[in-house]
Order: sequence, then C-alpha cells, then structure tokens
Amino acid sequence: MISQNTIDKILEASDITEVIGEYVTLKRRGVNMMGNCPFHNEKTPSFVVSPTKGIFKCFGCGRAGNSVGFIMEHNALSYPEALRWLASKYHIEIEEDEVNRDEILAQKSDREALLAALSFANKYFIGNLHDDPEGVSIGKSYFLERGLREDTLKNFELGYAKRSWNDFADSAISNQLDPEILIKAGLIKKREKKEDDNEEESYYDVYRDRVTFPIHDIAGRVIAFGARQLNKEDKGPKYINSPENDVYHKSKVLYGMFQAKKAIRKKDNCYLTEGYLDVITLHQNGIENVVASSGTSLTTEQVKLIGRFTDNVTVLYDGDPAGIKAAMRGTDIILENNLNIKIVLFPEGEDPDSLCKKIGADAFSKYITDNQQDFILFKTNHLLSESKNDPIKKAQVIRDVVESIAKVPDSIKRSVFIKETAVRLETDERVLISEANRIRLKDNEKAAKQIDREIENLVSNENGFSEIEINSGEFKEYAIIKALILFGKETMDEEITVLQYLLNELVSNKIEFEKEEYSNILKVVEEQNKNMGFVDEFFYKNHEKISSLASGIILDSQKYLLSENWEKIAEIKVLTDKENYRKEITQNVLYLKKEHINNLIKINAEKLKNASDVDEVNSLLEIQTRILMLRKELLKETGTSITDV
Repeated sequence: MISQNTIDKILEASDITEVIGEYVTLKRRGVNMMGNCPFHNEKTPSFVVSPTKGIFKCFGCGRAGNSVGFIMEHNALSYPEALRWLASKYHIEIEEDEVNRDEILAQKSDREALLAALSFANKYFIGNLHDDPEGVSIGKSYFLERGLREDTLKNFELGYAKRSWNDFADSAISNQLDPEILIKAGLIKKREKKEDDNEEESYYDVYRDRVTFPIHDIAGRVIAFGARQLNKEDKGPKYINSPENDVYHKSKVLYGMFQAKKAIRKKDNCYLTEGYLDVITLHQNGIENVVASSGTSLTTEQVKLIGRFTDNVTVLYDGDPAGIKAAMRGTDIILENNLNIKIVLFPEGEDPDSLCKKIGADAFSKYITDNQQDFILFKTNHLLSESKNDPIKKAQVIRDVVESIAKVPDSIKRSVFIKETAVRLETDERVLISEANRIRLKDNEKAAKQIDREIENLVSNENGFSEIEINSGEFKEYAIIKALILFGKETMDEEITVLQYLLNELVSNKIEFEKEEYSNILKVVEEQNKNMGFVDEFFYKNHEKISSLASGIILDSQKYLLSENWEKIAEIKVLTDKENYRKEITQNVLYLKKEHINNLIKINAEKLKNASDVDEVNSLLEIQTRILMLRKELLKETGTSITDV
C-alpha cells in the first residue's frame, strides 16, 4: 500500500497542465486552459483546466478531478495504479506501508486480472525471443531478416510464441494465473474432454510458432496481441488477433500510439498506415509520428484519438485497389471530425515498410512531401480517371466530392474546399454550395430528430439537474455539499463555521442523505475534521473519494462569476453565492430536517400497523406525538419556505 507521505509528494509534484497536456491540446483562456474533452465527443471546447488549483472539469460531460483522477479516468487505472504512473513520471520513489497480500489480490477486478495476464504473456513472449534457443533461431532471425535492430525489438516489445501446444498455458497457470482469465484474454483455450476421459481439465496455447506484436493502450499497458504466422505450410490465418474484452476494443486503439504520441504532438502531424511493420520500420528510421489501424477499417474513435494530439493526418496507404478504397473511406471519417488530411499512395507492390527500407529515411520523407495530395485532388484524380470523360459520370464525381466537403464541420474550411473544387472541376461555385447545403440540411434533420428525443428524456438546466429535480431532496443535498466545499471555513455566525454548523445539524441529528455519494463525503469530512481540526481546499481536491465532485464544484463556481461591471451597467444588485450562502444553507438544512422527520413518521406509522400488544402501541403513539410536535415546530420555523407535506 502506498504511504500517505508518498501520495502527498506525488500530488505536490504533479503539474496538471503537464499531465493533461500529454493527451489534450490545451490553449490558454484567461487564468485557465481549455481544450476538447477527451472523454466525450465534442467540437466546441468545454474542457477546463485550472493550473493554479490543480483541477479540471468538462462542462459538457461533467467529469472532474485532479491529476490522479484524470489519469484514472483516461487510462482506465485504479487509484494506486494512477499514483504509480505519476510517481514514475516525476521520478518519485514509492514508500509502501505493510499490507496483507491476500487482501490486495482479493480486491483485484477482472479488468486488473486481464491486464496482469496480458503483461505476464508479454514478458513470456519477449523472454522466448531473446533467451530461448527456439525463439532466437526462429523468431528473432525473422525480425532481423526484416531489417529490425535489437533496440527496435525491445522498444516495441516484440516476442515469440513457441511451437509447443501448451508451454505458455503451463507456465501461466503454474504462476497462479486464473485459466478463465487467460481464456478471456485470448491466450489459451480449454481442451475438449471425451466422455470417458477422467483426466483433469487441460489447456492449450492460442499462439504457437508465431512472432508476437503487443498492442499497448495510450498509457503503455499491453491490452492485446497480434501474432504473425511463420510456417508457410500452416493452413491457419496469417495473423491472429486478441478477442475484444474488458480492456481491448479494437475500434478505439491505434497500433504504435503509445510510442508515437509525443512525436505526433511535436511534429503536429500523424502518419496513418495499415500494418505493424509499417509503424516499426518508420519508427526505426527516425520517423516516429506514425500509427496503424492494424487489421480494422478506420473508425471514428481512432480518428478522435489522433485528434487529441494533432489536427493533421497524412494517410500512407498502398496504391492497390484495396488501399485506394480504404483511403476513400477514411477521408470522410477524418473530415467529419474536423481534422486536416493529406493522402500519399505508394507504387504498386510497395508499402511504407518496403519503400523506406529500399530508399532510406531521407528519400522516404521527400517522397511523402512530393507525393501528398489534399483530399480534393486525390478524389477528383481517382474518380475522374474512372469517368473517362462521361458527363454523367463526371456529375457523379462532383457529387461524391461535395458529399465529402459537406461533412466538414468548419464553415470556413468548407468554403475554401468548395472554391477549390469549383476551379478544378470547372463547375459553378454556387451549384456546389447549394448541393453542400442540401446534404448538410438532410444530415442536420436526422441529428435534430435525435436531439429532440434526447431533450424529451432530459430537460437540463445549467447545473445539470432537470426542472423536476431542481426542488428535490437530491438538489438540496448537492447544494449543502457545495456549501461545505466552497464555504466550509466561512462563518455562520460569530462563533461557528459553516463546517461546524453542518456537521452539528446533520451528523448530530443522524440525518442521512438519500444520495450515497453525498453521505460518504460527509463521513470523510467528519473524520478529517475530527483528526485534524480543519478541512481545507487541498484535502477536497486531492482526496481519493472526494476529488471528482469537489473539483467540479470549485470550477463550477468560477464559471458563473458575474463581471465586476455588471452592477454598474445593469444597475441591478445580484447576490453572489458567497453573499447568499448563510440563507441557502439554513433553508436547505431545514428542508432535509423536514424530510428526515417525515421519514420517521412513516416508519413509526408502519410499526403501529404491525404492533401486536397494548404497551407497544402506547409506546409508538407517544413517539409519534413527539415526532409530530417536532414537525410542527420545524414548519413554524421555516414559515412558507418549505411546503407542509
């Protein structure tokens, strides 16, 4: 277990702008930084990072927290894993408190177990490649023949799976890995037993006599494998890939992104290829801003992943019909996500891997520069070559190009593309504008219907609560937690702080929140106050269980600040949260007290229904009378601010 001293060091060292900046392009907006949220699809930035407070919040999807919370959410890590990730980044030595090993193992989820199994497999395959005679003579020699260096093999963690039917399975199971998890990870399979077979269950390896390409997530963890066949006489598929599971979704992953992300940001361009060796060879030759879609057609999720690091994509695909078709399809997906695209097609029989080896890195880079085309030139050249001066086919070419342009969200870009297309295809610009608008209107009508459906299900206000919820107990509970975090150190009167008032009114009176998350926060704050005598903003922002909600509340309070000139211009006095907090807190606490009393009345009434003897009935009637008196006093105190229900 990581010591509290180490956690404090990690939190102090973590620069939230630096941490999030590895994944999101941030631009300064006043005292804060802004960018497109990495957690949901958006075209207008609503993701805010506060460098001074060390927290973030997306005002679109609501996610919020500190550096640890961001790494947990983005890289799908547990709290301890995120702390270790940040400790590694900032070269902080981790001190461990003693803890029972069995307790740690018991807490591991299937997701963590899958990652552990895949990590074990990766080390096993790497060991085979470098240390096992079979792996060295077959697997390593294959990679060396393909022109890869030792440092490249280690950088991409390439490996080898032995010819044996069960060498990996036996090794993994003997190391206490759960066979069911290994099956789920796609590493082994259960051998079918015959009816008269009394032997114990046995397993065999999925990968045999193949070189392995581990697929990493953006944080560098192995989440899947691709395994290439080496024996040409083997009738199996050339490549075997891991099945999808809790940690691997192939439509969301790009091969090589972990190794390429820094170079992509530095070069402000991402080269997109089709195969593992395309990525590895280019990387070895100093062209490191390269990834591959690896066995799957390009998806929206993959394009959005690229968009976290750059707005520019250069597609490097084979010049055969399959490569051209893939480039045509990928073009529209890239455009509708508002990224800029260039396309490079290679001569027949060549791919990035083979051409780079043949002509060298400098000549390869020059080839890309000399042969890259914008999507209009690419589409028009290719489609016009098929039309053979047929006017009807040419009209279809124009329509196809305009359909791509219509997908571009940015109106200025669309205008530029239309002008360029009109010149190249010798067409009236007004006709192209009209057609593009028609296509967009049709698409917008579909989107509008979807939005209407969503609005029917959720009518939201600026605080994220529906109109029905705005006066509900949950909203009152949220308002109290908000006051606790923002104004805990402020005074309710001359002798008591907001924190002391709320703990006294709620905890002492045993008032429970309906929302468990808020109850847990109150308990954590009560414990901290008992131990330390205070609860400060640092505690709220960095506590494992509180950080997300607290960070969101803190940044929410900044978002809705009025201009200093508002009163001068509008001549209207608007009370700020800070000026109004005492009244709000008092009313909300009274509301919860009333709800608490109403609940006690219902519980006691139910007991009365089921009472079996006179003494019990009399006792319950006495309790009910006292509760009703409390309710009457409370309603008198609240006046008309709380409805008598």
